[in-house]
Amino acid sequence: MYRVTSLFALLLLIPAMGCGAQVAEDAAHVYEAYYKIKPGDLPEWNRQYFEYAVPVLDGLVSSGVIEGYNQWEHTTGGEYNVRMAIRTYDWNAIDTFWEEYLGQVNAASSDAESEAVSRMIQAHRDEIWDFGHVDVPEGLETAYMYASTYQYNFADADEWYRIWGDVATPLIEQAMADGHIGGWVTLDHNTGASHNYKVLFFFEDWDDIDDFTGTVLGAMEEQSPEDFRKFLSITQGHSDVIYAPTRQEGM
Repeated sequence: MYRVTSLFALLLLIPAMGCGAQVAEDAAHVYEAYYKIKPGDLPEWNRQYFEYAVPVLDGLVSSGVIEGYNQWEHTTGGEYNVRMAIRTYDWNAIDTFWEEYLGQVNAASSDAESEAVSRMIQAHRDEIWDFGHVDVPEGLETAYMYASTYQYNFADADEWYRIWGDVATPLIEQAMADGHIGGWVTLDHNTGASHNYKVLFFFEDWDDIDDFTGTVLGAMEEQSPEDFRKFLSITQGHSDVIYAPTRQEGM
């Protein structure tokens, strides 16, 4: 179980806030770095992550370069099996982060270890997203993150956000109140990525995932059939990936 003792510890490093529905503050960005790592290399990747990267990342949080960070690993779906993320309010801090992070990690590790990490990477992608709706209680225990990503035509933006705000959000909040999910976040596309809207759902148990999706989609189709059909018609692309938090051996 992955316990969120601080919202900074959660994958997207959500701004510190109380429980209940929240809207992220202005210009809160999440930078996601995706990696395709050979499965046999993951133990060494994670060893170096905890030994070298985590102390550097902690320092960058303490110095205010970033607000938080973390790493999750693919469980089901998706092309990439490692997802690292940092959060910042300052767009310019992203370049500063990479310069400081790579410089300090390379200085801490040996040349052979740095080369080994580089050779583990079979493919890589970067995305930047802006926070939208945030509802993640502090102290949440979560074992899985379900990332549901969509593509809609910008000409349909008004309808897209109306359906998500007026129809989907009340159903998701009810599912959260009923214990089907622990929390959720929406993200708006900023830079990179093949889709332009992402929703993250956090679950304690695997079985809750099917219960949640079936309950919400079924209720949406039953209670708002026209909006449900409209939602399907303006969705141009969609993908789902389920992640679990990277764990340090022995933890």
